[in-house]
Amino acid sequence: MEYLELAGAVILNENKSILLMHRNTPKLKQWELPGGKLEIGEEPEQAAKRELKEELGIDVEVKKYLGCEEILDIDCILKYHWYLCKLKNQEPKLMEEKFDEIKYFSKEDLQNSIEELSSNMKTFMKKIDITNL
Repeated sequence: MEYLELAGAVILNENKSILLMHRNTPKLKQWELPGGKLEIGEEPEQAAKRELKEELGIDVEVKKYLGCEEILDIDCILKYHWYLCKLKNQEPKLMEEKFDEIKYFSKEDLQNSIEELSSNMKTFMKKIDITNL
């Protein structure tokens, strides 16, 4: 089974809603955090910042490490690191074709959309309450 290490950003708006991107590929259709795989020799925090630039064209300030979890996904094990991040005066915009929408979700929105969330987001919701960040 494949083992992947990833890092993602938790970006909240003033209402404590979390920014997610909708992946729309033949294999996956799901809402997920911005982020992705670590490159060789890259630290998780560096990967989170790089992925945000690549996926959303934004720079962020990392405010806090929120932890990590190993998640059994469809065909692999994911070790996912979460970082609380703050936007640096830019509006996120989709930069990659595999994503077709970005949207802020409240805690209630997340609970109502549970079937449409990535395995990472489902695990994140069990561990961390965004209203307390």
